[in-house]
Amino acid sequence: MKIAISLVFTALVSLAQSQGQGQGQAQMGGSTPQACSGMRTRRNAATLSPQEWQNIGNVVSRMAQDGWIGRFGSSHDRLFNRVHGNTCFFPFHRRYILEYENIGRTYDPNFVVPYWDATENARNPMSDPLLSANALGTNGQAGTGCLADGIQANSQLTYPNQHCLRRVYDNNGSIKQWYAPEIISSYMQSDTSLARFREDIEYSLHGAVHLGMGGDMDSGYAAQDFSFMVHHANLDRLWWDWQNTHNSFLMYDGTGSNGPASLSDTIPEDSSVPFNGATVESVMVLGYGNVCYNYDSSPSPPQSYPVAGGGGAGAFNNNASPQQQQQQQQQPQQQQPNSNAAPANRRPVLSGSSNMANRILENSGIQGALGGDAVSRFFPGLNGWRAPGRRRSYQEKKVSDCGGPIPFPPRLTPEWVKMHGYDADRVEMFHKHACEIVEVLNNSTYKSPY
Repeated sequence: MKIAISLVFTALVSLAQSQGQGQGQAQMGGSTPQACSGMRTRRNAATLSPQEWQNIGNVVSRMAQDGWIGRFGSSHDRLFNRVHGNTCFFPFHRRYILEYENIGRTYDPNFVVPYWDATENARNPMSDPLLSANALGTNGQAGTGCLADGIQANSQLTYPNQHCLRRVYDNNGSIKQWYAPEIISSYMQSDTSLARFREDIEYSLHGAVHLGMGGDMDSGYAAQDFSFMVHHANLDRLWWDWQNTHNSFLMYDGTGSNGPASLSDTIPEDSSVPFNGATVESVMVLGYGNVCYNYDSSPSPPQSYPVAGGGGAGAFNNNASPQQQQQQQQQPQQQQPNSNAAPANRRPVLSGSSNMANRILENSGIQGALGGDAVSRFFPGLNGWRAPGRRRSYQEKKVSDCGGPIPFPPRLTPEWVKMHGYDADRVEMFHKHACEIVEVLNNSTYKSPY
């Protein structure tokens, strides 16, 4: 009976991918992917209502009953060494979260994976509204680590063995501070290759959240915790924002899962969660092929499919008028969920934050506080950038009300570095660079709005 159910749901997923979402044709044989005829919007998870969280919990519960949660956990574990520590990290997880979302939509057509902007509460992750009994749940029970609240409360898992879903915060019952938005903003602006951006993200916010949550999130089968999905949706958002910031939608450089990275590479897949031979290029541009979603804080997809080699790193649009810049910065807030409207002007994002008001305060504050050399080195997108005129709502939050100096980020643990096969010296080099960004900002007149 379980085999029959699995076959039925596999067929439903294939049908949803090809028909149920108004999607265009995926790239085949080098042809250009068609624009999606319908789009869904991934929202900031912090904005979801208790009822929306309950709806998500219902879908996750039904997926667990039909074996899908175990499949995602086991497939990620088996593919672990192929999809971490190389540039395939981004396209694999984009396709992986999309598959999870598509399967969830066979249970509830309104299901969309939200994203967890973990930088919003980097100073005190324990205060994050997602880490509550109404959302992802709190810390696991003393002794066992078993999760007793949240949308996956009391979940029993079967992979790699029978056990409860575990969560064990990394700081004796609390969570160490995470990576501040300004650090991610520096990566967003200064990294001119995807290979470099991947390292900056994978060695920083990616690992910090996994380690902070602990338990199953600190394992190869972390995908059984829904925290994994919302966390990686946010990393995907950051990648999309980086692609827009540099107008580098088809940049795929460095080392892939099987050698030099190529857009024609097949994304690693496992038989328990098949991707049907999808290529890296098939997921590079949101709004095309089968990648029919966007983020509520991000630019809409380009109006035409990018040309390989077109655009390039550093394509900041600093020549717009102040009025155009204001419109461009405010654009995402004006978009409604599931809107297909494309922006009149494309723009750089220039910030790792999803908060539009704080983006402007951050950018203008950094530009005013740092000297030209520091801006050029750490925040090159702000060279020549002019802060748009602020609406009144942007001025309601006083920077003086925020938490003082930016906290220095935590190190990845030696166990985490070894598990991923990272070069420990290189990881340490990247951590020192992140600390240097914090030191430069803290030694200036900059006041963080976060």
